[in-house]
Amino acid sequence: MEKKKKVEIVLTGEVVAAKAEKTIAVDVVRIFQHSVYKKIVRKKKRYLVHDENNKCKVGDEVRIRLVRPLSKHKRWLLVDILSTAPKKEEVAK
Repeated sequence: MEKKKKVEIVLTGEVVAAKAEKTIAVDVVRIFQHSVYKKIVRKKKRYLVHDENNKCKVGDEVRIRLVRPLSKHKRWLLVDILSTAPKKEEVAK
């Protein structure tokens, strides 16, 4: 009897809200070609992600992974931070 290999679903997105304790909201943009009209379409979906150590800030680029349900709406876990958002002082200059 062979074991089935578990498929790990990993997405990349941008943090858009980090107000709640241990929770961030991440927007994931998906770009694809429409099957009938052949136009390039951008779809955006927001996921609630568990951030155990509250490391993320708004604007960070992050990688998230699908896990068991952690709360009513949270099913994603923060894997790592790909790039951090520039500080407000750097943007003003």
